[in-house]
Amino acid sequence: MNPHRLVGLYPAAWRQRYGEEFLATLGSGPLRAQQVIDIVSGAIDARLSADVRRATSASPAAGHGGGTMLRFLACGRERSRVTTRDGLLGAAVMVVGSIGLALLGIAARRNGFPATGEMLKSCSFSLSLSLSMPLWAMKGQPWKAQLVIVGATCIFLVLIGYLA
Repeated sequence: MNPHRLVGLYPAAWRQRYGEEFLATLGSGPLRAQQVIDIVSGAIDARLSADVRRATSASPAAGHGGGTMLRFLACGRERSRVTTRDGLLGAAVMVVGSIGLALLGIAARRNGFPATGEMLKSCSFSLSLSLSMPLWAMKGQPWKAQLVIVGATCIFLVLIGYLA
């Protein structure tokens, strides 16, 4: 994924203040999946967070060292933030969620709601995977970013299920 496009997700004030340094910090190599998730989450948080808006509007001389913030946002972590426990919890949410939504779909179909039943059965794994993402793929990301990404994904999947 192109880092320039990802930085374009951030608000204009943020890009103006931190954009070039952020791109330099990312380097020229390919981005890892976790880096892309971190950058997109950071962009969502930057658009929703009053703290980030205040930090980008404050002058650099006011003690808001941009370099520290950029090192944090550059996602240069070598170690994974996800523990074995996190992976197991995510897997449990996926398995239990898939089975639960499939059973709910079967019950809905048997009780006279065939479209809802089919939608729940067909989306059971995708919805469960999306709901498990905060436990492993988005661990440590701002809760607002998690809510937007997971919520939008679930709404999108449900809409596709109903349209199909």
